[in-house]
Amino acid sequence: MISAHPEWSSYKEAPISGNSFQKWWKSRFRYVDYPFILAYRGFGNADKCYVQGHVFKGMALRKPRKDASVWKNIIALLKMFLVSTIAEAKVELKLNGKTYHCHSNEQGLFEFEIENHGLSEGWNSAEIRLAEELVDGQEEVKVSTEIQISTQSELIFISDIDDTFLVSHVTQKPKKLYTLLTNNAQTRKPVKGAVDFYRALKKGVNQEENPFFYVSSSEWNLYEFLVQFIEMNELPKGVLQLKQLKTGFLDFFKSGYGSHTHKLDKIERILKLYPTKEFVLLGDNGQHDPLIYKDIVEKNSDRIKAVYIRGVKSRHWDETQKILEEIESIGTASCQFRHSQQAFEHAQSIGLISS
Repeated sequence: MISAHPEWSSYKEAPISGNSFQKWWKSRFRYVDYPFILAYRGFGNADKCYVQGHVFKGMALRKPRKDASVWKNIIALLKMFLVSTIAEAKVELKLNGKTYHCHSNEQGLFEFEIENHGLSEGWNSAEIRLAEELVDGQEEVKVSTEIQISTQSELIFISDIDDTFLVSHVTQKPKKLYTLLTNNAQTRKPVKGAVDFYRALKKGVNQEENPFFYVSSSEWNLYEFLVQFIEMNELPKGVLQLKQLKTGFLDFFKSGYGSHTHKLDKIERILKLYPTKEFVLLGDNGQHDPLIYKDIVEKNSDRIKAVYIRGVKSRHWDETQKILEEIESIGTASCQFRHSQQAFEHAQSIGLISS
């Protein structure tokens, strides 16, 4: 969730700095030198939890409607990348009757690591606020978030996003950019059959509500968009772990590309936090998921129950199949599939979904 800004009667009243030209384009695109907090869903076990977010200044964002024009979709998306992070901002977290403080780092990212939190199983609410005044006339900057505590379920699912359940055309850059620019969370499409498959995985065999993590190479800039898409399509509610926030217009055109090592780091962190749990990994063969998941399985052979790879790129099929055979030889079930029903049936056969 992102914090709100004051209801200025005119953007001439908003804090906008710079020379005459800078003030003109900032007011034209509703860019304000006013602090915002973008808070992400937290996660934890019985003893420890993490809560993250960013402090930045930038656009006054509005979510486009389903019937929004292409131009409005383009502007709304570009606004997500035209931000400036704020370092060393003091942030306050109110959680379970206690108050905690930390500061944002050089990238504007803040993270609370809370031990002995006393939270209950499932989703718990928390409030985050900016604990200092950064601009004249600043009103209270605060936002609510949630923290998922997982102790009871036997399985945890970790899934990629783009082309795994969200149609993104990552392997076709012009088509990907067109899809990003001309759609919003209400008009983007899920991969056929993915929603039913994921909902069945969440319920499992014992209807116990297995937790979901979504670990993607999409940037934190797209967090609100992705949360809205997941909610609108009734995919399992989960914790998102994304790539470093980008702060420039040109960065938009590189969205989702570059190094994917952060996915490995984030997945390993999740595994470390839940040492007694088994995991299922879901991804696609468009980029690096098969190799990343193979690395995870090799290091945690007794904890990865299955790996699912959606075959979105035909010329990667044979190579991916060889990687999955290596994964199988370690003792982890795997399935490369073109249609969600194939994955559904495989999951039934190994006891992830009731027949």
